[in-house]
Amino acid sequence: MTETPPPATIPIEIILVGTSHPGNLGAVARAMKTMGLERLTLAGARTPLNDEAFANAKHAAEILHNARQVADLPSALQGIHQVFATTARPRSMALPVLSAREAAQTILSAASVAPVAVVFGAERTGLSNEDLSWCHAIIEIPANPAYPVLNLAQAVQILSYELWLGRGGAANGVTTGSSAGEAVAPFSQWQAFEHRLTDLLDQRDFFQRNGEDPVATRARLTEKLRIACHRAGWTEAELALMHGVLTALTRHKEP
Repeated sequence: MTETPPPATIPIEIILVGTSHPGNLGAVARAMKTMGLERLTLAGARTPLNDEAFANAKHAAEILHNARQVADLPSALQGIHQVFATTARPRSMALPVLSAREAAQTILSAASVAPVAVVFGAERTGLSNEDLSWCHAIIEIPANPAYPVLNLAQAVQILSYELWLGRGGAANGVTTGSSAGEAVAPFSQWQAFEHRLTDLLDQRDFFQRNGEDPVATRARLTEKLRIACHRAGWTEAELALMHGVLTALTRHKEP
């Protein structure tokens, strides 16, 4: 009996941040199409979708034609519920770190209830700490420690392959904090909560530290707060509860 292939479309967005080589855009499109992924977003691309990109894409050119182009990663994440970032470098951030195979099951489990994004950084620099602070987990692709170097299209191909293989068993994936069967709150709601929380903390001079640059301190501590909140993986109902907590803590109490 012939095996039924996985469905052609799943709600997983591939996001490329700061891509600088048009040939890589085409190669990524080919890697995606061979493994049934169709949704591509270019965030802050440093190269246009030119003839070289489409030539490299070959029969996957429609992925480039349909690709969204936005200014930055936060803009790309509108409508997304969970975000997974790829990085080859050890990070000090307190985020879950998954291998590509582990990540595939986690991503498929999350994508079964809400849209998910996998983020890849620029060729030379990868993702910044600020980029990573918007994510729920980090993906590392195991490789030869003496030369753990993958180009952008190779990294997309490997993860896409693991997703293709894992699509029959997504229900057994690792979760990243949300209740089983429930989606975490979408990115736009996380962003609104963060803005409210940091505004309230500004009013209490939370970000003021003796001898420190207040702008740099605010950015650093905001990233840490963002990571802590994302690691909790709150659902929409849980995030609404946290808004209620902020309201209760800031409500003026009559004597």
